[in-house]
Amino acid sequence: MAKNLTPVIARSEATKQSRRLLRPCGARNDASGGVLTYLLVGLVLAAGLVGAVYFLRSRQPQFVSSPGDAARSKGPARAAFEIVEYSDFQCPACQAAQAPLNEILIRHKEKVRLVFRHFPLAGHRWSGLAHQAAECAARQNKFWGYHDALYRDQKLWSLEGGPPLETFMRYAREETLDLDGFAGCLSNQEVSKKINQEKLTGTGLGVRSTPSFFVNGKLVVGGAALKEEMEKRFAEGAVP
Repeated sequence: MAKNLTPVIARSEATKQSRRLLRPCGARNDASGGVLTYLLVGLVLAAGLVGAVYFLRSRQPQFVSSPGDAARSKGPARAAFEIVEYSDFQCPACQAAQAPLNEILIRHKEKVRLVFRHFPLAGHRWSGLAHQAAECAARQNKFWGYHDALYRDQKLWSLEGGPPLETFMRYAREETLDLDGFAGCLSNQEVSKKINQEKLTGTGLGVRSTPSFFVNGKLVVGGAALKEEMEKRFAEGAVP
């Protein structure tokens, strides 16, 4: 008797969908190229390995304090671990990373400081507007509540056919923002330039996809990788 494969196929599709959601946004997954390409790449890497080791030892990401960091950070200023997060509000992987990130902050609140940095991706239709709205909320010292609303309802506003201005204004009301000031800020070009400059800074530090985290200067890509990195550090008692 033939087995009903429908449940198996459904589980397989669900697993694939879950993996797609966890995959960092903006990452390139190019599986093309033959054996020769990989051999050539291997030779180049081997030739430059010694120089690369010395280069990496002498060069660490140089973080420049960004205007607005105070409004977009939480945790002790002198925490043992500083996590700088480059994120995109419309990226599913960024939304998925919030659970392990919040768990870290709750369990180790005396040891960890989080700093959020803007990194809107061009391929996400309403991401730029979402980051503008979040930055406007930050200017009224209401960033984190607005941040949580954007990720909470990501699947709703990201699928809207037109700019989700009404939705973003509703979040502003929920966070008790000055609505006139918030509305004016949404079209403020200086705010847009600041967000773009923050993204350029991240690109210069090596950010290529979201979410990307710097744990005391070390680049870690993806929520799962961050959780693994922090668990390892806490287990080792690794304090700078």
